Amino acid sequence: MSAPLTAQGRTAVDIADAVRAGEISVVDTVRAAVDRIESCDDEIGAFVHVDAEGALARAHELDQLVSRGVDPGPLAGVPLGVKELHPVAGWPFAMGSALYADRVADHTCTLVSRAVAAGAVPIGLTASPEFGRASYTASELHGVTRNPWNPRLTPGGSSGGSAAAVAAGMVPIATGTDGAGSLRIPASYCALVGFKTTYGLVPRGPRHRGAADNDHYGALTRTVRDTARFLDCVCGLDPYDRASLPAPGGFEDGLNTDLRGLRVAFAPDLGNAPCDPTVAEVAHAVAELFIASVGAVRVPAGLRLDPACGAAYRTLSAPDVYSQVRAAPPGRAIHPTLRGYLDAASRVDADALADAHEVRARLVAATAEAFEGFDLLLTPATQVPAFPAAGPMPTEIAGQPVDHWGALAITFPFNLTGQPAISVPAGTVGGAPIGLQIVARRHADALVLAAAAQVEGVSS
Repeated sequence: MSAPLTAQGRTAVDIADAVRAGEISVVDTVRAAVDRIESCDDEIGAFVHVDAEGALARAHELDQLVSRGVDPGPLAGVPLGVKELHPVAGWPFAMGSALYADRVADHTCTLVSRAVAAGAVPIGLTASPEFGRASYTASELHGVTRNPWNPRLTPGGSSGGSAAAVAAGMVPIATGTDGAGSLRIPASYCALVGFKTTYGLVPRGPRHRGAADNDHYGALTRTVRDTARFLDCVCGLDPYDRASLPAPGGFEDGLNTDLRGLRVAFAPDLGNAPCDPTVAEVAHAVAELFIASVGAVRVPAGLRLDPACGAAYRTLSAPDVYSQVRAAPPGRAIHPTLRGYLDAASRVDADALADAHEVRARLVAATAEAFEGFDLLLTPATQVPAFPAAGPMPTEIAGQPVDHWGALAITFPFNLTGQPAISVPAGTVGGAPIGLQIVARRHADALVLAAAAQVEGVSS
């Protein structure tokens, strides 16, 4: 795969291993990243803040450690983009919103702190739509972020700035969030790897606000191995995150797991989610290659999405959005997606919340029952290829009208269930990348990564 503004460059693992071996300089690596941002980001709009001075100071420190024989860690010298929803002390913390254009973070989130402790070098902040509540990346504050494969198209959202930065070769890895598909959708549109782990595996402290329990943290990378190494560095219990889980460890070591005999189902539409037939065809072809290559067994999916899930998701998430935008001055223009959440918030009462939780419980039960018949579920990662950079989201897919949730119906259900789900490159449709989504039971994250590594091999 190639495109005018994409640049493969070194992977995060390659950089870290070369730095630890004393083969390359962190200063040179960071300078190259900053130069790449300066040379191409005017057209892309991936970064909203670059701290070249701070990054180079950090790079000098790491080079000095290596010169003294000290191992900086598994992410040694890796330039890191940070989604602007993730606070970094001393950096802007607007979260894509003009409401907070002048806010500066007074703390660094656990995700970034652990990556830095493992040797990574934060370069700057990547663009997000306002509060991360859209599946394309555009905001009143920062403008439009574009896809390096085709600048007329979106890199997806809400982690679109991170995806664009990695796809364009500005950095090899960038953090992201996934509330309804915001890691997997940009990964699909930019030919990257985007993994939403089991809920709680990647910590979100401190001070994360999210009563809906749908938000997941993670990263966008160019390879499954990069993702696995990043997770090995950042996962684990966090006293600042009540949902955090112990780190299982060994993700990178487990990528070569034998998958023979695995039961695999393919569902192009989760039973009733419309999908572009060409997208479904490409995803299905890669799924079949994967099944044959590892000696897996193809089984029926038998899973159908409850149409009430979209409304339930919006009801559960509405209070979170309301808490962020209630300070908006009267008359301020609100992004259509945010307006939908605010309208839902005005209707939230005890009955609505009880109904939404019941829908979620039924979805969790139905999904658990379906997964008794298979080990992995494969689907397209997105229902359409990338659409225009400035939006709006699709209102029709495969001849069927869709609302906001209908356009996300292949991804957001697994935020409600908290299951691990990854997008890995599957091919292109009309020159635009699309991904294959791999889903497993909760806590089967290592299995998802091992399967993704095999898909990576057969689809490259």
